[in-house]
Amino acid sequence: MDNCILIEKAVRRIADAYDLDLDKVEKAIYGSEFPLDLPGMMDDGLYCFRGPDDEVRYDNASICLSNRILANPGVARVLLSSIRSRMDQWDREDINDLLSLLRQAVSIMELNPDFYTVPGSYIDINHLPSERIPEDVNARYRIWSMDKKGVCLVGIDADRLMHIDDIRKSLSMI
Repeated sequence: MDNCILIEKAVRRIADAYDLDLDKVEKAIYGSEFPLDLPGMMDDGLYCFRGPDDEVRYDNASICLSNRILANPGVARVLLSSIRSRMDQWDREDINDLLSLLRQAVSIMELNPDFYTVPGSYIDINHLPSERIPEDVNARYRIWSMDKKGVCLVGIDADRLMHIDDIRKSLSMI
């Protein structure tokens, strides 16, 4: 197993999955306040180096290594900061863009559950960017965010989409 190939594939996998520059990911890894033992992580993950050919083996091992890298609180802090910044800059055109960013953040936070009990080190869904939510609906239905087309982010985990008109219809049936 070539460690350089494996590290490059893991870094690229993280950059692609979270729509980040390779440089940003590398700086997060090599500049982490919690230094990573990449050779040790690769040795621990040898069981992931399986498959019918080298391409599949390296892909499988890069999945394991990228998850181990993302579980590092220092790396997570840097990457989440970037995701949080993109969330703050969301143009409010398509709620799917915000939902995608939220899912990215959650996937990193799930790998670092103890780290995100510290205030300021997580995404606060109570303060997501949004178009103004009409008062007649906001007072009666939990809407986390709304885009310019009236599509809303709803659900206890802020993981479902519903148009404002459909929310009004459901409220009129109550």
